[in-house]
Amino acid sequence: MMVIKEKIRLHLILLSLLLGSVPAEAQSPLIERYHTYEEVEAQLADWDEQFSNNSNPSESYPGSGIIYHLEEIGQSMEKGLPFWAVRLSYNADIREDEPRVLFLGQCHAEEIYGVEITMELIDMFLHPDDHLSYRQNMQAILESSEIWIVPTHNPEGLTVVHGYTDGEEWLQDVTFRKNKRDTDLDGMFDFLEGVGNDSDGVDLNRNYDFNWIFGDGLWEEDNSGGTYQAHFDYYRGEAPLSELETQAIQDLALNERFLLSIAYHSSRSGNVSEQVIYPWLWAEGKMSPDGAIISTIGEAITSLLPNEAGDGYYLPVRSSSRRGNAHDWFYIGTGCFQYLIEVGSENIQPDDIDLIEETIAKHTIAAFYLMNRAIGYGQGDAGAPAYQITGLITDAETGVPISACVKISELSGPMLQPRLTDEFGRFRRILDAGTYSLKVATRGYEMYSDAVTPTSNSILTHDVALQPLPEYLLNVNATTPGSFSSLINLEITDYHGTVTNEDFSGELDLILPEGVYQLKLWADDLFPEFLEVEILSDTLLAISMDLSTELYSKSFDNLSGWQIITGDWTIENSALLSQSDLTYSQDTVSIWTELSGINSSEDYALLVELKYELEWDLDSAYLIVAGSEDSVIIWWNDQDWTHHTEIHPLGSLGELQSLEIGIIPDNSVEYRGVEIDELLIIGREDEENVNNLPHGLPDQFSLDGCFPNPFNAKTTVRFVLPQAEDVELVIYDLLGRKVKVLTSSSLINGKHEVIWDAGNLSSGVYFLRMTAGNFESVKKVILLK
Repeated sequence: MMVIKEKIRLHLILLSLLLGSVPAEAQSPLIERYHTYEEVEAQLADWDEQFSNNSNPSESYPGSGIIYHLEEIGQSMEKGLPFWAVRLSYNADIREDEPRVLFLGQCHAEEIYGVEITMELIDMFLHPDDHLSYRQNMQAILESSEIWIVPTHNPEGLTVVHGYTDGEEWLQDVTFRKNKRDTDLDGMFDFLEGVGNDSDGVDLNRNYDFNWIFGDGLWEEDNSGGTYQAHFDYYRGEAPLSELETQAIQDLALNERFLLSIAYHSSRSGNVSEQVIYPWLWAEGKMSPDGAIISTIGEAITSLLPNEAGDGYYLPVRSSSRRGNAHDWFYIGTGCFQYLIEVGSENIQPDDIDLIEETIAKHTIAAFYLMNRAIGYGQGDAGAPAYQITGLITDAETGVPISACVKISELSGPMLQPRLTDEFGRFRRILDAGTYSLKVATRGYEMYSDAVTPTSNSILTHDVALQPLPEYLLNVNATTPGSFSSLINLEITDYHGTVTNEDFSGELDLILPEGVYQLKLWADDLFPEFLEVEILSDTLLAISMDLSTELYSKSFDNLSGWQIITGDWTIENSALLSQSDLTYSQDTVSIWTELSGINSSEDYALLVELKYELEWDLDSAYLIVAGSEDSVIIWWNDQDWTHHTEIHPLGSLGELQSLEIGIIPDNSVEYRGVEIDELLIIGREDEENVNNLPHGLPDQFSLDGCFPNPFNAKTTVRFVLPQAEDVELVIYDLLGRKVKVLTSSSLINGKHEVIWDAGNLSSGVYFLRMTAGNFESVKKVILLK
């Protein structure tokens, strides 16, 4: 701790030299009750000196060890002002297996109530005897959890709000919102006193890497309507996480994996004053996967927060905006439920001491409720129900903790990052009353599933020992034509994701656990090969690869040869865009081109260089390659907004006839669509050197089955129609009960794929039945969760 204390003392000296003496005529309109940046810094240093090496801080905390740990977590964008996090816990100097709760005091510069609330929370925990009504609760919290408090992560903005000298000039703007990023690159801090119109600065709560693109651009005017206008105040930054301040908070969140969090704000316009805001309700029926549980906690918090007028309580609000907010990123990126609390009325910097103290006091109670929810402490006015599951995931043979993905099936969503165990092998999930499907999976182990029912009285402990799978040798031996001498790229994937993606010279040995794997082999000038292999023993895989020939190539300098069927397709920077606006429309859009004189009787493959962004699972982009004998449809229904190249097998289509690209939305919540740089169709150059893998398609009806099978949550049903036909795909359980109709419609001839999302079904054996005219086929499918 001596290093931190000396750094703080040195910084205070340098800061006083940097800011200079305050002119006698300068007088801040803010009362002295509010902490300046220098006062926050000095107080944290004083507490650090008193408590960071004190293993007996209070008789109220017997056997606690050190309860206060201070660490610098980041520096400001322009002046490098440090900011800190305080960790409060028994044995705060030791990393322990405990739930963690985060409080962010100040993000927006002028919203200074949060600084006072968080400084008060720290003081309360350090001086329990001054808060006897909370003492027992504080003992329980420090004994069972880690409380992390960041009073400010916008120190430069805080200095602007409180004022400072620049040379002989006093600079202050109590309405300033952003950090001090020099956005116009003139080497000066440019601002206008009063709401909005500040040329410099980035809104830190628009800078997170989730839906960032929907925040305001540089020097964008406030078009929200009404008399309140805050031009330029909501600038999202030049890129996601462009600001050091938000980088520091994201790094802290990823390292600590907080269970719950509050971020304090205030609404100077009054438009959202006295609200508790949380993820999310973007459109009707489009709620965050944990939305019901998040809302229950949010409503409980508001019930503890009477409004300033005394005629009601704060409002619980599911956020409807998508614009790089912290609470949305915390949720999708780490699983943390973060609540943005808009503290106070539009009078966000009152000079009434009694009002300030009253506001701090009621938010203290709400903060204790959140901490109690993390540990399942139900006593007192701020008591909370337990409704939580926790457990250790270990290797059944060695007992060693392992990293695994832990999923609650009813609370999963495609936008959420996997919920992984921490370094202790621990998982925690906040739940509510009810029964949930717990799934635990990691490569090299058998999947585990069970039904769990949490209670309000105590946190449910559910440890899982995963059974390791046997491992086998996979030898990949790829032979190539004599004229080929480059490396081959091998990509292997399984249910868990990518196993390996590496280049090899023709032979490669891999040790893989038992399971089903998908292999893709590819190199420039070679025709790609796609295989699915089930590894049940040591396996030798011999693959004969052929040279490829380019049959069709299209880059997009213009739309020559393309016909827009519907929509506003456009060319920009030599790329095809699905629309000229930022997001696609609510209507289906498509574009088409004719292909003629292209024939490879054996096999085709498509290479597409693109990036895409669609509403997960609900909107789809497609590409249809139609031939004289068959057609193939490729679907995208998630997000990968990075330029990349995808390779897709097309099989034998006969003479190519057309290519169509389109987007099918569900009429709400739109994203950036598709951007395609290049399309390339290739065929096999030497058809006599074809390996023994099946390349062609049968000239009859075929139900190829599911890919993968066994599967977890989602699988792709593949089938072939030699002619247009009415098709019905139905899923049955072991008792013959119909559980899902995948499709019942008229389809054109060609290869088809249908996604089966079985997320709401339990593990087991199911049967897939296809009927098309007089054709009927049944396949067994195994769902493993």
